[in-house]
Amino acid sequence: MTSFLASSSQEGFDLVDDNNNYLFDRTVKKLGALADNEMFGLEPAYILGGEIKIF
Repeated sequence: MTSFLASSSQEGFDLVDDNNNYLFDRTVKKLGALADNEMFGLEPAYILGGEIKIF
């Protein structure tokens, strides 16, 4: 698992908004860096539909 994650690019895990802009860097800039035991999530879950945007 560690080898897989170490050889992967950030873009491979990042989501894009309706304008094809990556979300992670903008989210960190707006909300701040995460601690080791935190993660960003989408609410409601992205799979349920709706647009992706940072509030």
